[in-house]
Amino acid sequence: MAHIFLIVFGLSLSLITLPCLSAEPGTEPKTEPDTKPATAPETPTVKPNRSYLPSQEIKQITIDNQPFELLVRPWEGRKKLGASIILPATNGTADSPGLMAFVRRNINPAGWASLSLTPPTEPPAPNFATAAEEVASPGAAQLSTPSNKPSPKILPENSYKHLLEQEDFLIKSLSQLETVGADYPGKRVLITADQSAELLISLLSQKKIANPDVLIVINPYSEDEERNQALAEKLAKLTMPILDIQSPDGHPASLSTAEQRRTLAVTLETPNYRQSQLLLNLDNESAWQNCLNTIKGFAARMSTGN
Repeated sequence: MAHIFLIVFGLSLSLITLPCLSAEPGTEPKTEPDTKPATAPETPTVKPNRSYLPSQEIKQITIDNQPFELLVRPWEGRKKLGASIILPATNGTADSPGLMAFVRRNINPAGWASLSLTPPTEPPAPNFATAAEEVASPGAAQLSTPSNKPSPKILPENSYKHLLEQEDFLIKSLSQLETVGADYPGKRVLITADQSAELLISLLSQKKIANPDVLIVINPYSEDEERNQALAEKLAKLTMPILDIQSPDGHPASLSTAEQRRTLAVTLETPNYRQSQLLLNLDNESAWQNCLNTIKGFAARMSTGN
């Protein structure tokens, strides 16, 4: 009887201690950190040059001791009309996806080499956080920006300075294209969009950069209200052939001046100005092809005189 009691007691003790042993910290968790990091592959460093692009397309220019991408595609076929200089929208890259990248890759068979620049950047959005002790009492006015307008992306006191920096960046970028463009003699077609377009219109109106043979702007605008209102007059006073493309999904600031741009150009008898209103949004690939066809036709007519 005593012998049976000892056996039962021993089994009970084993059942009590097993859960404690299985819950003991430091068995599996202890070994995992020592083994996993040793075998896990390291995350590769992202390089500035995109590996999906052919190496012969990738060039570099240096601005203020910093390298920036310049993407070059040569002529395709017999036609050799010149070079198209492509400047994507601000905050993008030389190969920004969408319409500009599509134009860069598909304008070459029409007789145009493509030189695509890295566009200037926008400043980071300011932090409008308010310290807890400075929060106004409930019901008191706390915002200087009207409720029906978005908060500015840049503080007013820094806006003008940054616009000048962007213009300076573009002047330096364009000045370095002469050497690369020497391989593609002929006419020069400048193609640009959005805020980059307004910056170039401003530079051309101030004669800070050389006039292209043909200027093509797509949904031009500036977030600076004063500059945006002046855009139509600056564009109308330029003397080179101009194709002004407006899409239905353009920035509201661009849509707001579209009619003024067209009317003022007609009033001032701007030579060879044409505005093209796209029917499709530019997030539609069919619109890209329509836009490219319009660009190719206009550039060919204006550069050859036909």
